[in-house]
Amino acid sequence: MAERDEKDAHEEASYDKTLERRIVRKCDFYLLPILTVVYLLGVIDRTNVGNAVIAGFDYKFLNTTPELYNFAIAIYFISYMIFEIPASFVTKILGFQVWLPIIMICWAVAAMAQAACTTVYHLIIVRFFLGVAEAGFPPSVISYVGSFYARKELTLRYSYFMSLITLSGAIGGIASYFIVQIKGTSLHGYQWLFILESIPTIITAIIVALFMTRGPGDARFLTPEERKFAVDRLRPEGGPAEIDRNTAKTQIKLAFTDLQVYVYLTMLLLAFIPFNTLAFFLPTLVKQLGYTSVQAQLMVVPTLLAATVWMVFNSWASDRYQTRALNLMISHTMSTIGLIGMIATDAKNPSLYPLRYFFTVILACGAYSVLPVIFSWFSCNILGQYKRNVSIAIILTMTNTGALIGVQIFPATDAPAFIKGNVICLSTVFAQVILVIGMKIYIESLNKKRDLAILDKHNYKYDNELKNNKKRLREIAMKLVEGEPRFDEVLCDR
Repeated sequence: MAERDEKDAHEEASYDKTLERRIVRKCDFYLLPILTVVYLLGVIDRTNVGNAVIAGFDYKFLNTTPELYNFAIAIYFISYMIFEIPASFVTKILGFQVWLPIIMICWAVAAMAQAACTTVYHLIIVRFFLGVAEAGFPPSVISYVGSFYARKELTLRYSYFMSLITLSGAIGGIASYFIVQIKGTSLHGYQWLFILESIPTIITAIIVALFMTRGPGDARFLTPEERKFAVDRLRPEGGPAEIDRNTAKTQIKLAFTDLQVYVYLTMLLLAFIPFNTLAFFLPTLVKQLGYTSVQAQLMVVPTLLAATVWMVFNSWASDRYQTRALNLMISHTMSTIGLIGMIATDAKNPSLYPLRYFFTVILACGAYSVLPVIFSWFSCNILGQYKRNVSIAIILTMTNTGALIGVQIFPATDAPAFIKGNVICLSTVFAQVILVIGMKIYIESLNKKRDLAILDKHNYKYDNELKNNKKRLREIAMKLVEGEPRFDEVLCDR
């Protein structure tokens, strides 16, 4: 009888793994493509102003100063910061499937309205409302994806979204190459750029409204059995579950008082500075290497394709080997090499243009690839659905300060070398290295304390040799708590 029970348990475990793999494959096939397309369209709508700049939509056209023009671009992030947390609460109330199509239509209209701007004040108003509309998307989509995937599966999935940011630059560059050359109409090429690149967002919003559901519990692409399993498998990680109002309030309070939330916030804020510098000014940087405006639109493509390939590989390795700090350190090393190279080489020497282009590629690979790993690191370590949602909103809201800085530190008057901007970006990379090392040490220390507490609770005898063997200590601790509840809705990750 015991042998039969053991066999049944083995078959059940095997069945669970098969069901889990089937659910993940379905999510990858049905859910991720539509969300990545939405993410891609959102990035294009907010950053295509970078392609419009070198096509003539610059501070001279708007009869203003470089500083005020950069502020007009950057005000997007101010409104984004103001409305991100409120938008996160609205998402929780209305549901992602209702809120997303609404804000997509709004940001598409705002992006399209940039074509009508004839003064810098028009641009300030339009980009402010663009930020208001897009504020609800990033924290909501990160939380939404986290409700379908386990922690071990998240880094690679987040990398798909981040890779879309780099690909949006490549796709936008190719599209801009053709669109800005439209002739024979009353509109300039860059005006057609704003209009034509906003239309797909409106069409996709209609598709989202018909397809999207509130979460895994009612996902149309899953069977009833798969829906139940999808919810149950994430409960130990603080996944979607019905909780009472007092517990929700407790989780929200924890989000504002947890020190690690602010460490991740600072880390991501610093990462957003070089990242957004490239997102908005990569075409400008490339144009300084002797290319015409039209040629520069195309020459950003190889840079962004290389960054995308490295980002996905680095994220895959992070999930495959369950490492975070190591992958971040490798990317920071690449950013450091790229920035030091840009600072050290003469920007006015044509013979060094190929070398500076190479450093630009290395910088893009490093700056872009850190984001999915950081996203995964904090979303995996911050548990509890309300605590995670609010923490993500807090982190993304404040990190847009980094985005705000990133679009201000490369004024046109600093061309072609942009020494000040490169030095600032290099400083942020060094600061990130310090934070990554500190967080790694803190987490390892915390995990060791928890493992020793488990051994003590179960009266497990251990010596100094075992105490100093972190891997073996973790294996024994996990074995001892096998079958016990691993998550508490009140304590969350504490």
